[in-house]
Amino acid sequence: MTVLARNTPWSQVWTEHEDTAATGWLRRVLTVGMAWLIIGMAVMPAGVSYNPSKAYQAVLALTLWLPTIVLIAMRPHRFIQLLKQSPMPWVMVLLAWGWLSLAWSHAPHRGDEATRNLSVLLFLVASQWVFGGNGRRTQWLLIGCSFVLAAVAILDMLNFASHPPTDGRLIGIGVMANANLAAAGMGAALIWLWPWRFDRWGWNIARWMAVAILALFVLLTFTRSAWAALFVALVVMALCDGGRRAWIYAGMICLMGLLGVALGFNVLMERGLSLRPQIFAGALHLFLQHPLRGLGQGTSFTIAAGNEVLDHAHNMFAQLAIELGLPALLLWAGIWLALGWRAWRHRHDGLGLLVLGLWVFGSIAVQFDLPHLLDSPRPGWLITWLPLALSMTFQRSIARNV
Repeated sequence: MTVLARNTPWSQVWTEHEDTAATGWLRRVLTVGMAWLIIGMAVMPAGVSYNPSKAYQAVLALTLWLPTIVLIAMRPHRFIQLLKQSPMPWVMVLLAWGWLSLAWSHAPHRGDEATRNLSVLLFLVASQWVFGGNGRRTQWLLIGCSFVLAAVAILDMLNFASHPPTDGRLIGIGVMANANLAAAGMGAALIWLWPWRFDRWGWNIARWMAVAILALFVLLTFTRSAWAALFVALVVMALCDGGRRAWIYAGMICLMGLLGVALGFNVLMERGLSLRPQIFAGALHLFLQHPLRGLGQGTSFTIAAGNEVLDHAHNMFAQLAIELGLPALLLWAGIWLALGWRAWRHRHDGLGLLVLGLWVFGSIAVQFDLPHLLDSPRPGWLITWLPLALSMTFQRSIARNV
């Protein structure tokens, strides 16, 4: 069985013909680790504040972090090559600024904060061995993870039906035991399935069933930012297909969106603006207190909004500005905009379309939820660091029809 898509000439920056038996074996371990990073966060218990559990982190250490360090030691030229590839120099500056900020941070566990930045770097390095040398492996890894997450979504919905929460919002388990985080993770999984077509009708039916399950899951979370993000992302991806079918798909998505708004208008407006303007005003006040260097990565702060006291800004860019100041805000904004432009230029490739969808989805979702960028592996990684990692496997030349 094969997966069909528009031309997907991904770069072979790190080709597999250079692999020895040892590096080839480590690459397979990394592939397992990458799948665990995605699936594990949906099935493993979590600690306080939805922190990944020690068991989840231990498996990641054995299957992703440690093999990556070994491969860096075995192939240092590849690591140096990666650091020279856009946008890695700017990512390294951002991570280094985060490490430097620990000098004035009041984080209770500075070592944990430093390790989180290191995990981001190791993830980006590992992704090049996993995604960079084999396009088919990338396809099947993302497709396989989407099917597994769809199966997990069914179990979560059955549990939701039998034990409905007091607020009526669907959640997952572990780090996804929060409606906003769960919607982001399952929404990303839906986007991973969208660009591909199978040569067997049975697999295409299974694909559309998984898409429907994941869409229903996101709907039942009642996370309005995820609804809007997924709606816009799917419309953009459908229109990028080109041709009559693209307009039909986009029209159907818009029709379903309008129907959903009409039928659920009261639900949409029930929570109003969820204190987002007040939260943003409080975040701006904190930022202006230390605009250049920020409070330091991991420093605790509170924002009073209405009758609530929050410990984060509900906005990734605002959170970054508060903790790391204007330099980090400008760095990430530049990296993110460059990623969007790069994805747009490759929108006629299967992987490029997928990255573009994740970029659109993430651009909207992080304005209202998922505030932490430099953090342990969580659903936010799937719509920020993952598309960035995938974009670094694009071929350098750009298709003429862009």
